[in-house]
Amino acid sequence: MINLVLELLWPLTLMLVLLLISHKLILKHCGAKLTYALWGLVPVALAIYMLPMPWHKVVAQAPNLAIQHYLVKPSEQFISVQPGWLFITWLAGALLIIGYWLVSHFRFSQQLSITKLSTSELALALPKKLKAYRSDIAYSPMLLGLFKQKLIIPVDFSNRFTRSQQKLILEHEICHFDRNDIYWNTLALFFVALFWFHPLIWLAYFKFRQDQELSCDQIVLARKQIASRIEYSKALLVVAEFAPNIAFAQLSFKKYGDKHMMFERIKQIKANTQVKKLSLAVIAAVSVGLLSGVSFAGNQGQTTEQQYREDLSGKDQMRRIPPKQENAVKPTYRVEPKYPAKAAAESIEGSVVLKFDIDRTGMVKNVEVVNGSPAYVFDKVAKTALEQWQYEPSNSYHKNNLVQLDFAMNENSAKRESLIEQVKVTN
Repeated sequence: MINLVLELLWPLTLMLVLLLISHKLILKHCGAKLTYALWGLVPVALAIYMLPMPWHKVVAQAPNLAIQHYLVKPSEQFISVQPGWLFITWLAGALLIIGYWLVSHFRFSQQLSITKLSTSELALALPKKLKAYRSDIAYSPMLLGLFKQKLIIPVDFSNRFTRSQQKLILEHEICHFDRNDIYWNTLALFFVALFWFHPLIWLAYFKFRQDQELSCDQIVLARKQIASRIEYSKALLVVAEFAPNIAFAQLSFKKYGDKHMMFERIKQIKANTQVKKLSLAVIAAVSVGLLSGVSFAGNQGQTTEQQYREDLSGKDQMRRIPPKQENAVKPTYRVEPKYPAKAAAESIEGSVVLKFDIDRTGMVKNVEVVNGSPAYVFDKVAKTALEQWQYEPSNSYHKNNLVQLDFAMNENSAKRESLIEQVKVTN
């Protein structure tokens, strides 16, 4: 898992840097609604970075003939120990963050003393699946819950806000509900937990939540008159005087509503930015280009299952073997195969040649036995061990690597020749 997280660091960093640098410019010319939507590029970019795209045609590499030989003796089990401190540190941080959010959410939910509220008491009709509740510790209307969302209303809601302000605030919460923002927030928190050590992920999460509020403001006021905009701005100023507790899966009208943010929301209300066709076209072109670049980088070096073959006499086909490669990849972590007890008792020696791939994280994939002598004696233990080997992460997908494991009773055994027959094909 840690290898996957590390592999995704560079595309994640690229996307976050571009979004954060261009944030003010996009907000100014395109409005909060589009700015908020652009955060969806982050998970999309990471997904296409990992998935092979059908339009990427990459020529297959032929098997790497720089065959590496390793000697296996009955007394040896492991050559090296995998360093696990990096994984342990990352996992501890991720679990601590998730645990803190869950505990905070649970404690906040326990503190809420709620009573069901009749929709007739509200200034606006709610969606059928959304139920309203009253609470004496809530300072602002909020959505709470992941699986069954509840709208929590303060007990003094009708006293602190005018009827028109109440309607606008409720429209804001309904906007969150209709867009399923709680689930998008959960996904964002998942990214924060995965990449908690990355400082940009925290800044991006904060900006993401601010844009979420700004976009709801824009949607609510999209077709409202100036009087409604003034009333809405006054409601923001009223809410800015209070400081409710914010929990894990909670959306509040005052979410990230410090005074600076409230003035930013009022500023956006005053600007009433409308997306221009030219700006939208530029954003779309840049987004497509950026995602294509990330996709190309993610698929660079990957290969297909096509094979180099020559048609000889119209019937027989033989694989073309390229020249021997000198710079073979080396493992950073190698598990020594277990010498089969029966073979050791009978002093049986032998060799196994295996073919395997190395992905960009350095993990071994698609292990296959090419040849074994004696047949089937050492195949299983050799394959099991090789599947646990690791190599240095890289930007390339190394396909069809070959390794030969020689099983010998002692180091004085005769050196074994390669079990791979090299065939030269001519026209």
